[in-house]
Amino acid sequence: MPADFDKLRTTLPGVPRESIYGEGSGVPSGNPLSLYFPCNEIIWNEARRLVPDRSVRLEDIATCCAQDPVIGIELLRISNAMYFAGGRTPITTIKTAIVRLGHDVVLQTLNELALRPPFENEEVRHWFEIYRNKCKRNSIISRILAEAVSRNLSDDCQSAGLFICVGEMLAVAHFREKYVQLAEEHSRGGVNYYLGQKFRFDVEQMGLKYLRKNGLPEALLFAIDREAQVRSPDRAVLRPLCMAASEMLDAFDANRWEKLAPGRTLPPKSSLRLLQMNDSQYLKVYERVAEYLFSERLAEERRRKEEFQKHVLKQDPEQGSPEDSDKDSEVAWKDKTDHNADDWHADLANLLQGGAQPDPHQEVKTHSEDQEPGDTHEPQFPKNLADNFSLSHNSQKVAPRVESPRAIRPPPQLRTSRGNEVVEVLSDLVQAAKNSEELLTDLLERLITEGPFEKSALIVVSKDRQYAIVVAARGPNIGNGQKLSLDDPLSPLARSFSKVQSYGNKRSKESPFGSRAFALAPLDADHETPVVLYADCGNNGSITFEARRIFRTVVDVLNQRLPTIPGGIPIEIDY
Repeated sequence: MPADFDKLRTTLPGVPRESIYGEGSGVPSGNPLSLYFPCNEIIWNEARRLVPDRSVRLEDIATCCAQDPVIGIELLRISNAMYFAGGRTPITTIKTAIVRLGHDVVLQTLNELALRPPFENEEVRHWFEIYRNKCKRNSIISRILAEAVSRNLSDDCQSAGLFICVGEMLAVAHFREKYVQLAEEHSRGGVNYYLGQKFRFDVEQMGLKYLRKNGLPEALLFAIDREAQVRSPDRAVLRPLCMAASEMLDAFDANRWEKLAPGRTLPPKSSLRLLQMNDSQYLKVYERVAEYLFSERLAEERRRKEEFQKHVLKQDPEQGSPEDSDKDSEVAWKDKTDHNADDWHADLANLLQGGAQPDPHQEVKTHSEDQEPGDTHEPQFPKNLADNFSLSHNSQKVAPRVESPRAIRPPPQLRTSRGNEVVEVLSDLVQAAKNSEELLTDLLERLITEGPFEKSALIVVSKDRQYAIVVAARGPNIGNGQKLSLDDPLSPLARSFSKVQSYGNKRSKESPFGSRAFALAPLDADHETPVVLYADCGNNGSITFEARRIFRTVVDVLNQRLPTIPGGIPIEIDY
């Protein structure tokens, strides 16, 4: 943790610590609307560095502050409290709030935010950060949608989308350990329903009450309040924009991103329908949102791995004392922040402005229209396989990622006795495994000998999502080391999400080997780049519905088991 944040942090004057978080697992009896949220340390330090620097553009400061809903609430609260004294129009954007407050008041506000103590319970802090991150991502998606539909309201839409999950943040801060217990047992909707029935805590309405109590104007809050009346017709589009952004984010987090792909029929009650975008507009929006969300997911995966490595380093006395590792990580973090801050702001601003301009010196990959789908051409395939596919780090996985594994959920019953026999055999194989490499090697063979498939393969995607390579394969007409060039950056293999095609009259573009029917799914393997399990019933065969159920059931059991056992992935190629 940066030293300047620690220096400023202490208990808020006049606010008891129990009003921010309490001890034990009981439900606090205080008023949740009086809680003070802690700000994000990384965003706070970056904003604290930018504000005093008068050479930094105002847009960069606003972009940084808009990454944390806690900072956004404070800036809008103070600016509206000062601005209402003049009886003028309420402030609805963070950029305008910074202009009205001035650098000195913004700096003072940031210093006061640092005084708020964090949550002591690590699990409570984890769930709070999950919803803080959802607010940030929803804010960016809202702006992307607004720039395609109503560009003049993009700043307002970004500000409104930043507070979409404040109700969940308030629930975590108020119920603490009780919320953690519920969240580990139920879905997000189930937790919200339980809180509403058991404690009369309507998550959505309590979040809106919290925002209103903090002085946020109705001209902004109506966009996330389903029951509020629209008072200004020219701003009415803000609500469907924010709701559509939330819909896209929920679909992505639930691994249903392909349901919203261009060309698919949207649900009847989808907020995306209300925006009335044409096919070209929606395609551009879908690609920009996909680019942002997948890049965020990769960044989050890297951050978790760094935290895990830091945790292991602290527990291993031979690697040095925890104090030394903290100092080293702090120096590395500061050095990385100082060198990459400008690039980070430029990348984010560039994304919000419509994506990067093509580099005139960059070679563009093309292919002929009459090329067969699934043909494995390999223009300028990366020579350093170990680096581009992270193959050299595979042998270092000697400890499981989860120290206290939970019991694996029993697989559901299928409709046929043959299907249940296959699932039982493969589930027993998964549960008895002691090493992930041996497990995946045996599973590839069993999918063919015991299961209904003709070919199976383990595919590793490169870091840039432009190439893939088969590291282990079983079956005819498929071999280890086969190289794939991913022409479509939104294909299921490039984006590493599940895809099952049962029937087809012609070779599929989305199949890595051009099969008419195939199944692929991402694996939660301990590998730095995405790993995908592939299976099909031959180039001309079709996958039955029973085979679909077998594949999905086995992948679900496998992804529960992999984090609990050591090892990486089997690599049966020379690199």
